[in-house]
Amino acid sequence: MHPEPIYKLGKEPSSMSNFVTAPIKCAAFILCLLILNPIPVPVVESAGKKVGYFESLQQKLIKDGFEETRIKSLYNRPEVDFETKGVSLFLVHREARLNYDQFTTQASIQKALKYMEKYKTELAKVEKKYGVSKEIITAVILVETRLGNNVGRPFILNTLSSMASLADPEVRDMFWRKVSSSSRLTRKKYEKWVGKKSKWAYNELKAFLKYTNREEMDPASIPGSYAGAMGIPQFMPSNIRTLAKDGDNDGHIDLFNHADAITSVANYLKHYGWHPGIDEKKAHKVLLHYNYSKYYANTLIKISKLLKDGSSPV
Repeated sequence: MHPEPIYKLGKEPSSMSNFVTAPIKCAAFILCLLILNPIPVPVVESAGKKVGYFESLQQKLIKDGFEETRIKSLYNRPEVDFETKGVSLFLVHREARLNYDQFTTQASIQKALKYMEKYKTELAKVEKKYGVSKEIITAVILVETRLGNNVGRPFILNTLSSMASLADPEVRDMFWRKVSSSSRLTRKKYEKWVGKKSKWAYNELKAFLKYTNREEMDPASIPGSYAGAMGIPQFMPSNIRTLAKDGDNDGHIDLFNHADAITSVANYLKHYGWHPGIDEKKAHKVLLHYNYSKYYANTLIKISKLLKDGSSPV
């Protein structure tokens, strides 16, 4: 499930906005520069101690009710750091350039059919309970994480904390100095993006910390997308707390568990209007809630049809 991006083509992809006009090669060049020249962690001396990217963010979290000792201990861990590459990717990502057609090949469909066979009990259970077809659930999981085989690399805590920390003028200025030398972004457009995304990321960060605390998970060790989406179905933390479900009845919601992931996708689609016998036009509208991209929604519908017409896995 993808957050609203930096730009939109018309009202198309949910991940972007039209001000990024540089050609693909330029975007790739920008990313190379950012990866090869990572942003140094800014450090200033204050009362004899070092203050980095996340100092003001920590204070804000504590002010909003998070336990001070826990927050300071968490952000003091060596693996918690500014996610330069992730923020850079989010800045230039463009949904329309993704190759969703790779998921409609014979090889991909065969893998999806095998997945349906392996989890046929779970899929049949949720199809009956939520009225969402097993084919469309499988299509979502195939496209989002290759059936759970690619759940992301950056740590979600780093990703969301980095974007949220851009609300700090000092951090925002330092990151701008880095990207402005190798991009065509104007400062005005950069500031507009930061203003919107830092607030969004902070709310997602709070939801993530509450969720991991509730489920007794280590927030510093959970991988996700460069936008902070999590697990096999790639839910954003705010959606996990409201729409994710415990599919195996073990008392926990773990989106790295296939039963929970399958049930959560079904509940999400039902919540936005999916029902038995839904026509293609309405199905397309529901799928746009998962990722506001016509290309994405069309691909899921195509995969679903291929799975219905497919033979049993060999």
